Amino acid sequence: MLEGVRVVDLSREPGAAYAARLFAVFGADVVKVEPPEGDPTRRRGPRRADDGESSALFAYLNAAKRSVVLDPADAGQRETLIRLIANAHVVFEDGTPGWWKTRGVDLDALMGSYPGLVVVSVTPFGQNGPRTGWRATALTAHASGGQLEICGDPEAPPLKVAGQQAYYQAGLHAFSSALTAMYAARRDGLGDQVDLSIQEVQNASLEGAGPIALVRGFDTGRAGNQTRAVWGIYPCADGYVGVASMARQTGSVYRCIEHPELAEDPRFADLIGNPEMNELAAMLIEEWTMARRAREIFEVSQTHRAPFSLIPMPRDLLEWEPLQSTGFWSNVTHPRLGQHPLPGAPFTVNGARAHASRPAPLLGQHTSEVMAEAIAPARASRPAGGPARLPFEGLRVLDLSQVWAGPYAARFLADMGADVIHIEGPQFPDAVRGVGRGDDPRSFNKASYFNEYNRNKRGIALDIQRPEGMAAFKRLVPLADVVLENWSVGVSERLGMGYEDLKALNPGIVFVQMPGFSKELPESERVGFGPTIEQMGGLVALQGYEGGPPHKSGISYGDPIGGIIAAGAAALGLWRRESGSGEGCHIVVSQRDNVIGMVGEFIVAEALGLDYPVREGNRDPDAAPHNVYRTRDDAGRWSGDVLGRPVSEFHDTWVAIAVDSDEAWRALRGVLRDARLDDPAYDSLAGRKAGEAAIDGVVGEWARTREASEVAEALQAAGVAACPVMSPLMLVQDAHLAARENFPTMAHPEAGEVKTARPVWRMTRRPTPRPQPAPVFGQHNREVLRDLAGYSDTEIDAFEASGLLATVPTRS
Repeated sequence: MLEGVRVVDLSREPGAAYAARLFAVFGADVVKVEPPEGDPTRRRGPRRADDGESSALFAYLNAAKRSVVLDPADAGQRETLIRLIANAHVVFEDGTPGWWKTRGVDLDALMGSYPGLVVVSVTPFGQNGPRTGWRATALTAHASGGQLEICGDPEAPPLKVAGQQAYYQAGLHAFSSALTAMYAARRDGLGDQVDLSIQEVQNASLEGAGPIALVRGFDTGRAGNQTRAVWGIYPCADGYVGVASMARQTGSVYRCIEHPELAEDPRFADLIGNPEMNELAAMLIEEWTMARRAREIFEVSQTHRAPFSLIPMPRDLLEWEPLQSTGFWSNVTHPRLGQHPLPGAPFTVNGARAHASRPAPLLGQHTSEVMAEAIAPARASRPAGGPARLPFEGLRVLDLSQVWAGPYAARFLADMGADVIHIEGPQFPDAVRGVGRGDDPRSFNKASYFNEYNRNKRGIALDIQRPEGMAAFKRLVPLADVVLENWSVGVSERLGMGYEDLKALNPGIVFVQMPGFSKELPESERVGFGPTIEQMGGLVALQGYEGGPPHKSGISYGDPIGGIIAAGAAALGLWRRESGSGEGCHIVVSQRDNVIGMVGEFIVAEALGLDYPVREGNRDPDAAPHNVYRTRDDAGRWSGDVLGRPVSEFHDTWVAIAVDSDEAWRALRGVLRDARLDDPAYDSLAGRKAGEAAIDGVVGEWARTREASEVAEALQAAGVAACPVMSPLMLVQDAHLAARENFPTMAHPEAGEVKTARPVWRMTRRPTPRPQPAPVFGQHNREVLRDLAGYSDTEIDAFEASGLLATVPTRS
C-alpha cells in the first residue's frame, strides 16, 4: 500500500524505529541511517552476542529496511543525507531537540525548501519545556507518563511492563500521525513536523485514572492483579488465566463457574459497590479455576461466551493454530541470526495482511546503492496552497464504537478535524456513560471517562436495530468517509451494514472493524476486552515481580494501542483512496495481533533460542542499577470511588533510575558520593549485576530522604537517565506539561468546565485544534438527521415520539 513512499529513519531508540518498521511492512522504501558504530539497538537484548549483528530487538525493528552509514560530521556524507531527506516523504527522528541542526542537518530549513515533507520527532518530553533535554530509557520513559505508577501491587513498588512499551506506544502514534500528515500533504501540498512526547503519549492513555485526575482531582494507586473479581488474573491447575468482564458479561462468568444463582442476585451485579460480594465472587472464581487446567477453562468459557483468556508465552503464540492458519507469521533468513519468524501487520486491508519482505540489514549493507540513488534530483514538491487546515478537515466519520478502543480511535480523527458522529442506541448507550453513576438522574452525561474519550464529536442516539433507524443510518453512509465499529464479530453483517452493504452505498467508504481477536473461526466467537487482549497477545506472561505470577498492566492496555493503530489504519485507507482509484477499503484491526507486535523481539528471541527476561520486576539484563526507588513521602493524595467520594490517602512517591553504561555508572557515583559504591568490581556491568542487590540498597537509602524531582534532576544533570514516577494527578500538576499547555479546559453543557489532555499529535504547521466537549446523549439528533440525512422536522418529531431517537437512555 505504501509502495513508492520513501522514508528516512534517523532513529536511535525503539519508538521512531517501530513507526518506520510499520511503514516498511506496508511496502515503503525505508532507509535506516546509522552512525559508523551502528544504531545503539544493534547491541541491545535479547541478543546472541555483543557484535552488533545478532540482536533480536534490532532484527525485529528493522526488517525490510535498508541500512546506510552516514556520518554528518563528514561534509560529503552530510550532503548525501540532506539529498536523501529532500527525496523523502517522511523522516522519523528522535534526537534531542536541535541535535541534527548542530550537525549541519537543519530539518526545519529542509521543510521550508520541500513543503510537502513530513518530519515526525519522537522524544521523551517533546520539543519544548523544562525537561526537553532529559535522557530516557524504556524504564524512565515509562515512569514519566503515569502508566508505571498504576501498574503493580498496592504494597509493592510500581512495576514496569515488559519490553519497550513506552517507546512502542509512541511508535504507534508516530506511524498514525505520519500517515495523517501524508494525507494532508497530498491534499494541499503542506507537510508538517509532528512533535510527539512519549510522556504525553502515555498521559493520554490512562483509562479512567486520567479523567478522574483531570475532573475530580483524585489520584489512582496500584490495584494489583484484580481490580474486581471479574477483572483480574487467577491461578489455575497448570498456570494462570485471566478474566475481564463488563457488566453485560458478568452473568456469563457466573454461569461459567457453575454458580448461575449469582447472576440473579443484584448484590453480585455491582462488585465495586459491594466489597463483601466481590470477595466472595473472587473466592468462587479461584476455587473453580484451581480445579482446571488453563486450556479447559478457555474452552469451557467459550460455551458461555464468558471473557476468560489464556496467558501465553512467546512459544505458545508461535504454536497457536489460529495464527498459523491465517498466515500471521512470515519467515525471513538473516545472514547472522538465521531463519526466524516475524509478526505480520496488525490489520488487514481487503482481507490481505502485509509482511516484512526481507530480514534486517547488516550495518551499512546498502550504503553504496543508496548513495548512488542520492545523486538524483530532489523529489518535486507541490507548493502549499491556501491557508493551513487541520489534516482531516472536510471528512466525516460515523463512529459506532463503544467503551475505549473504538472511541479513542475516532477521537484522534476528530482531533485532526474530521466531523465524527458518535452513534449510540436509545437502549444501548455507550457502556462507559455509566461510570460514575449515582443518584444524579443526569449522570449519564457527566461521566468523566466517556467525556474525555469522546470530545470533539457530535452524538446521536438512533435505534439502528429498527428498519427505520437502519434506513436513517444508510442515508448518512454516502456522506461519510469512514465508518468505524468495535462490536462483536458478525453483528454489523447481521444488521445489513457489512462492508459490501456500505460499499454499495458509497464505493469510497473506508470501513474499520476492530475485533478483539479475529473475524475468522474459532476466534471470531470470543469476547475480549483490553485486559483479555493484552493477556492473549503475550505481554502479560512476560511481566511481573521477580518470582511472582504474570501481572496485568495498570490500564486495559489492548484498548488504547488498538485505538491508535485503528486511527492510523483509517488514515492509510484514506491515503490509498486519494492515490487515484477513489475506492475505499475494508480494514480489520485485530487488537490481539497488535499486542503481539509490541512484543516482537521476544518472538524472534524465542524462535532463535535466545535468552530473554521473564518477570524480572524492574530489572534489566543490560543495565544496573535499574529500578524504582521510594523517595520522600509527599503531603498526600486522595483516591476516590466511582461516585466521586474520597476513599483513601496515600503519600508514597518513587523515582526510576536506569544506569545503562559504564559512563552513567561513574556519573551516578559522582552524585551519590558513597564509599560503598567504590568497589572496583562495580566498574563493569557484570560486576554491577552481581552486586545489584547491594547497589540497590545504597541507592534506595539515598533516595528515600529526598524528593523524587530532586533525585531525578541531580542525576539528569550528571547524564544519568532518571525520572520521577509520575501519578495521574502529578501529571495534571506537572510544571513541564503546564509549560507545554497540555491541559486546556472545555465547557461541557452538563458537567461544567473540565480539563482535558491536549491532542497528542502536535502538528506544528497547522492550526492547534481547540477541544470541544463530548456530546450529551442524543445532543445532535435533530441537526444530523435534518441537515445530513434530509428528514423533515415533522418526521424527526415522529421518530422521537416512537423511541427511534432519544435524549435519555431507556436502558443503562
